[in-house]
Amino acid sequence: MKAELEDASLARYAGRFVWLELDFDRRANQPFIARHGVTYTPSLFVIDPSDERTTAMQLGGLTLPELQQFLIRGERGVMTKARTPADAALARGETHMGRGQLPDAIAAFRDALRLGGKSWPEHDRAVASLMWALVLRRDRPPCEAIALAEAPHMARGEAFTRVVLAGMWCANSDASRKIFEQLAGEAAGLPSTLRDHRFQLYQQLMVAAQRRNDRATLQKWGDRWLAELDATKPANDDERSALDVARDDAASLLGQPERVIPALMASQRAMPANYNASLRLAQAELAAKRYGDAVAACDRGLVHVTGPLGRSWLLTTKADALLGIGDRAGARRALEQALRAAKEIGVKQARERNVASITKQLGAIANGTSNESDNRRK
Repeated sequence: MKAELEDASLARYAGRFVWLELDFDRRANQPFIARHGVTYTPSLFVIDPSDERTTAMQLGGLTLPELQQFLIRGERGVMTKARTPADAALARGETHMGRGQLPDAIAAFRDALRLGGKSWPEHDRAVASLMWALVLRRDRPPCEAIALAEAPHMARGEAFTRVVLAGMWCANSDASRKIFEQLAGEAAGLPSTLRDHRFQLYQQLMVAAQRRNDRATLQKWGDRWLAELDATKPANDDERSALDVARDDAASLLGQPERVIPALMASQRAMPANYNASLRLAQAELAAKRYGDAVAACDRGLVHVTGPLGRSWLLTTKADALLGIGDRAGARRALEQALRAAKEIGVKQARERNVASITKQLGAIANGTSNESDNRRK
């Protein structure tokens, strides 16, 4: 999203919006994140400054044309009332989403779809918003049912892609997975699909192939994903970091971490003060059983880490690497430090998940049954 937000065409909005970017892991930002129920990044909001009411809300990235429409929609919500009952219900849903009130948001999006009908211009966007609210609430059965009913008949645009992605996450039967896999392959090839969403589609297609032990299809999608990553020249450090996250995901699913280590080493050289670059390199080196190199990468990252979530990631990765070289005492010390950091994470869900995972790892070390943890982007 960084490239879209920095596009010159957005200059005309400069006098109409105040732009604010918040780091999810910084302590000073936690009151806002808690107040607006942020659990997913990126999350975009247009907020009425008079009462902090959310007038437009988006989970996940947007193409440049979609971003422009998002801003217009948010501005309209500040300046005027919605034009129809369906529009009002959709705006109400986005306000609830912006406050983290998922049950109320789901009810409002359902009302909007009922009031607007199939011919309502905002129908597809409302379906996508409902799907993401259901995903966040982990309400799989209705999520799966709605995606099956809506996705095959939707116009092939970004709303279609978001609904297919939600369907892939929610599918709970082989028959549903087969349908969504076909639709996901179609969505991945659409020129309108946002790159971040295409990468998520690749990931879900690889997971689907892995689930049925289809190595050839897994390799096909992994090779396609890594080829696109290698062909993409990052415009800035944020984009470079996002590409590295995708590299790490693709290589992990393929079980081929050595394929991305050279690119991750180049990123660390390009961003020596970016702890994420060190973390991604450490994770790949750990997977490749290059334990000493992984420890060194974690130590470099810890010098520059900016918050407790990042610190706990680095320390748990370091602990896994230390276990790999047989240093159980060092691993225990790293995990004890990681636990102290995890208890300071501002977002409750992330804090509880990390504390539970690290506590379990410490118990495993004490019992002599320790295994590598799964600390990838908790």
